[in-house]
Amino acid sequence: MKILAVDDNPFMLDFLPAILKEADFPDVTVASSGKEALRILEAAAEPFDCLLLDIVMPEMDGIKLCRKVREMRTYRTTPIIMLTLKTDTASIERAFAAGASDYIFKPFEVREIARRLRVTQRILDSTEVALRLDPQMMLLNGERGQHVFSLEDPVYVLGIHQLVPPFTLGNYLSQLSRRNLDFCHVFCAQVEDITTLYSHCTSREYVMAIAAGARAIGRVVDRPQLLMAHIGSGTLLGILTGDGLPEWPHIEDEVQNELQKLTPWGEEPRDLSIGISLGRPIQPNAHRTQRVKNTFDRAIGRLVERQKTMHKASLGHKPAVSSAR
Repeated sequence: MKILAVDDNPFMLDFLPAILKEADFPDVTVASSGKEALRILEAAAEPFDCLLLDIVMPEMDGIKLCRKVREMRTYRTTPIIMLTLKTDTASIERAFAAGASDYIFKPFEVREIARRLRVTQRILDSTEVALRLDPQMMLLNGERGQHVFSLEDPVYVLGIHQLVPPFTLGNYLSQLSRRNLDFCHVFCAQVEDITTLYSHCTSREYVMAIAAGARAIGRVVDRPQLLMAHIGSGTLLGILTGDGLPEWPHIEDEVQNELQKLTPWGEEPRDLSIGISLGRPIQPNAHRTQRVKNTFDRAIGRLVERQKTMHKASLGHKPAVSSAR
């Protein structure tokens, strides 16, 4: 695995290649600044497989560098691991929102960084990577119902603040400390009638529907600590950290109102509208073992409960059917 490590500390520039070699990752290039890193990336004959970025650097910090790297077509999906001090937890959400894949606290041990890089290697070797799509770059007036992805695929929409790939969201949750878990809530949302949208929309329209749902939630919740991921089938998982929780009973109505404010979209032209349902938030499982799966499953369960309640309510408002002939 070809690695680029960026840190302004001269000691780290010597230390990182040494410990990575010990961890059986000998192909390491170092850069002492964001500008130097960008020059190296642009000049590389073969792209790097993984980037290690220190968050705190002068002039261009690691978060800004991460954002610039994600703007480079070659590195839109490359794993980016942030290096940060344990006291710098406030920057982690911003780093993920900028496109980071993972983070490691300093000081770190050889065994820990080796474990994380091997996870990264498995991701690179895996086909289970979210498809990254930019609605602005997608074909206009495409064929309706004809897509290069399935309904169940976890499409990652580029250009949406606070939206990250599913693996990144799970990685973030798995590493939260016990103290931070006390201020963390997880919720699940669903773009309604997603099967109909998938069948009757172009790929661009479908991706824009997911983007609209994520953007509406982000505007209503309005917290910098919010991170979300689309896990497929129009389902969004969200993690919210920090003091205080928004007035959740009203969140769903406010999201619907926000969606109605959006400019009508659709091609040919035709107006399309979407709705969204939200499950009540839960606190994550405390134990790291199976924390991600168990927590996300519970959040999805809350959404299902909410949808059942909405369905029963809609049936209750339907007029009775007369049995008279």
